[in-house]
Amino acid sequence: MGKPKANLLTKLLISYFLVLLFPIAMILFYYYPYSADVVKEKELDWNAHITEQFMTSMDTFTRYVYNLPHELVQNREFRMYKAEESDYQRVLIANEMKKYNATDAFIYNTLLYVKNIGYLFSKTGSAYSVQDLAIPGVGFYYEDWPHEEMVDTLNTLNQPIVRPVENVIIPGHNRLRLLTFLQPLPVGGSNSPGAVLIMVREDTILRMMRSVSEIYTGDFFIFDNEGRPLVASNKKIYEASDDMSALVKGMGADPGATSGIERINGISYLVSTSVSDKNGWKYVSLIPVSESLQGLRTIQWNTALLVGLVLLLEVIVVYISIRKNYHPIKRLVDVAVSLFEPQQRRPMNEIDTIRYTLNELSAANSRLDERVKGTLPIMRDNILFGLVVGQYGTWEAFAQEADKVGVAFDGSQPGSETKPQGSPFHDPPSPIDPAQEAPPAAVPVDPAQEASSPAASVLETMQGGDPALPGGTILTVAVLACESEEEFNTAADFCRQAEDRWPDGVNGYFCRSVYHHEIVLICAHPPSFPLQAFLTQLQEELVGAEGTRVMIGIGRPGDYRCPRAAQTSYLQALRTVEHVRVRETAPVLTFDEIGATHSGAVSYVAEMLQSLELSILKNEPEMVAGLTERLIGYIRSDGMPPHMIRSVYLNTVTVIINGLQRFRREDQTLLRLTDAAFKPRYTMEQMIGIIRESSLKLCEFIRDTVPAARTATREEILAVIDEKGLDPSCSLQLMADHFGMSVSNFSHHFKKTMGQNFKEYIERLRIQTSIQLLRETDETLESIAQKSGYTNTSSFIRAFKKIMGTTPGQYRNTHKDA
Repeated sequence: MGKPKANLLTKLLISYFLVLLFPIAMILFYYYPYSADVVKEKELDWNAHITEQFMTSMDTFTRYVYNLPHELVQNREFRMYKAEESDYQRVLIANEMKKYNATDAFIYNTLLYVKNIGYLFSKTGSAYSVQDLAIPGVGFYYEDWPHEEMVDTLNTLNQPIVRPVENVIIPGHNRLRLLTFLQPLPVGGSNSPGAVLIMVREDTILRMMRSVSEIYTGDFFIFDNEGRPLVASNKKIYEASDDMSALVKGMGADPGATSGIERINGISYLVSTSVSDKNGWKYVSLIPVSESLQGLRTIQWNTALLVGLVLLLEVIVVYISIRKNYHPIKRLVDVAVSLFEPQQRRPMNEIDTIRYTLNELSAANSRLDERVKGTLPIMRDNILFGLVVGQYGTWEAFAQEADKVGVAFDGSQPGSETKPQGSPFHDPPSPIDPAQEAPPAAVPVDPAQEASSPAASVLETMQGGDPALPGGTILTVAVLACESEEEFNTAADFCRQAEDRWPDGVNGYFCRSVYHHEIVLICAHPPSFPLQAFLTQLQEELVGAEGTRVMIGIGRPGDYRCPRAAQTSYLQALRTVEHVRVRETAPVLTFDEIGATHSGAVSYVAEMLQSLELSILKNEPEMVAGLTERLIGYIRSDGMPPHMIRSVYLNTVTVIINGLQRFRREDQTLLRLTDAAFKPRYTMEQMIGIIRESSLKLCEFIRDTVPAARTATREEILAVIDEKGLDPSCSLQLMADHFGMSVSNFSHHFKKTMGQNFKEYIERLRIQTSIQLLRETDETLESIAQKSGYTNTSSFIRAFKKIMGTTPGQYRNTHKDA
């Protein structure tokens, strides 16, 4: 017997080994020989794509370089053909050049050369004479471009020239490597009035090249259409031998990208080349072949090692599985057959036998669970609470379920053999078993929302007037609320005993609510039964005998055979007991005694909360304290419903705590205060105490943290204005900082002290100064604008015309001789 089993095991092991060996053979005989070629092809395609992408990016950026001279020629403000040597002309051209400062991040700087005046104007607004370019650190000094040759080139330039990347000492003695474009104005024209030098940093081009792909590790080279090197990320490769020059000379002039493997300086490279159809520039990308295949070799060796390890583990696992796995399955099948005898004797394999046994176990468990639930008190609580939350659509559906647990509201009492024994108070009701086919459970609704809903209003209208309905029995729901777990347990035991004290004709049942520490009473009674007096006596007995305080809210009675009436009464009771808790009124209260809900000025509260937030941001403790007291007074107002009180409380506390976090973000006391402030079930006085204490702490932080604001007399303000009023930097912020005040406070104080706002006062002061200079001097408008506090002539002219109704030149012509 042992030998056949061993032979079978050997055969299975061999078959599994052959199945595993097949993919390994595929890897060894197909993947390894061709993987290197595939990687090379992919790398060549990817390298060609990167080269073309970089060329496209360069074409895009250089397009603006070649279009810029045309834009400069079209600018009529330059007047380069009529330019004269004067300060005004230089300032005019320099200001116009500033407009080109932010035109293109690709360009480092642009120099406009005007022959007539012999100056070069930068796009930063600087102006350089031709002689400045010969002095390192003053102008742009090219180390490999003699100054005389540069000047001669600028004066005789008649076609675009591109100088390769070279060292340039820029103003400030910093050395940069720049690619320089030289273009005459206009491009291709004769009698050029000047030229344009457009400078591009080498590192800008290299960063742009690297941005095409973050994982690219090769070297890039750019050559002009004649094969001269312009930019190189690795000059050593180009300078070491003539292989690179031969490669570039062999590139055709036709646009497009090509790729292949070339040997340069004795090293094999993946080479990708591309020729731009825009300017004929040639782009070359080199990646060493060894770097491309190094990762592949590592992956191949690691793959071989892992495959061998997996093969070994698979053989071990298969062997153990074949030897051991069937024995527990056989024992499980034997146990299953011994537990249940199939009703229909038919052939079943091991899987069918186990499935049949599991189905039988599940059915037996369901039947047992159904019987257990029918005998537990929790079922009674489930059914009673389902009545008040609207789970049952009809009274018949409720009565059918209630009869199983000994609950009846028609005056009869089921026999003691069916009435559940023990306490009705236990863990929260569990969900109804779906097997009982009960109607879907209704989600509990906030009492404040439900009581004010259209459906509740309609029901209240239908039940208005005398609650005594046909049949002589009404149904009332009450809610008993406790403050602690200990009080709840005591009240639960007491209420359990009180269920036996109902008089004839009255049936009442207590069950646990989904709300913490609350008990629900559902009572069917005649209209003449004093339920409020009974519950008041129950509350007094609890206080006297047990020292337990219970708050009781009673809803309006309704038809005891209408499940919706029970739900409405329950929601009213919830609202009433919340009113008792918040207002701390009489411990037993009916829904009709809490009075009508007034609408409340919601917009008024919202405005006060916005004002409170603004006062906290402006660091005004007196205003914060005053608004807090106004909100407290609103909470104390008569007739406000509990849900509105909670809403105002939560919003107010949120605003104050947000303000406290500005000063003590990591304070542990603040964290404890936040945790305590948002706990539910506070009385109104407790809410007011939390708001007031938090507000006082916030005002204390503001006073301790924010320095007291200074004030400034009229004489002090005038003294500062006399000193700094004509300075262009004089602003409202500067004045506020001088007097240690916020901008808004100083603006208000200035207008109150001087009779007009700060901007108007300074504007008129400067215009008065300019009027005096216009009438008494012959200075230029630019000089008068600077002395009057304006940064440029155009803003001075606009301000003068706005106030005086005429331009400064017209005013001078009119009043010069007056």
